[in-house]
Amino acid sequence: MSAGQQPVESKPVPWRPILGLVVLAAALVLIFQNADEYPVHLFWTSVTMPLWILLAITFVLGVVVGWMLKTRRARRNR
Repeated sequence: MSAGQQPVESKPVPWRPILGLVVLAAALVLIFQNADEYPVHLFWTSVTMPLWILLAITFVLGVVVGWMLKTRRARRNR
């Protein structure tokens, strides 16, 4: 280091957005590789749909539930 230079402070690696992108990429690969029709039985109904739609719905529901739990925890900790 020469005279007059300040040491460069390293910033912590933002692991949450990186992990989020990895999970999103894995979910998209899983969703797009499963295009076969699949029977879905929920309570008293039965529907046949492409598996990728079922996986996409499941992924979105998981994201919504995670967001709701995070919001609830943040309110409780205030």
